[in-house]
Amino acid sequence: MGDEMDFNPYYGVFPYRDFIKTEGIPIVEAYAVDCHTVALEPWERLGGLGAYVHLAGKSDFLSAYVVEIPPGGELKPEQHMHDELMHVISGRGATVIEDPNGKKHSFEWGPTAIFGIPMNAKHQIFNGSGTEPARLAAV
Repeated sequence: MGDEMDFNPYYGVFPYRDFIKTEGIPIVEAYAVDCHTVALEPWERLGGLGAYVHLAGKSDFLSAYVVEIPPGGELKPEQHMHDELMHVISGRGATVIEDPNGKKHSFEWGPTAIFGIPMNAKHQIFNGSGTEPARLAAV
């Protein structure tokens, strides 16, 4: 049985980990992470600052990221095959979500708010302040 592992070409292949390494932002793995102070770097794909956060011992079972939108800024529009739960760490802003019929829905959020992005929905997140950054954590 041990020989099977030696010849299995998929053993040790982690597409998600390979993908996040190409993103150019920090990958923080720890037993606890303070999302208020975690160091962020420019994130080309989303257009803000970001870092991936992985809780130690959970592999990629529970992955998250922290993103910061500069004052008066916005993230690039996104659409992905999974839903997303957003927790507002600081700041105020708005999110626009497009439904399957193309109708756009918007809502505002502030500190400690939690909101969901539905699976496969086109969406964009905006900072509502011209003077303060907005920081969010996504799971």
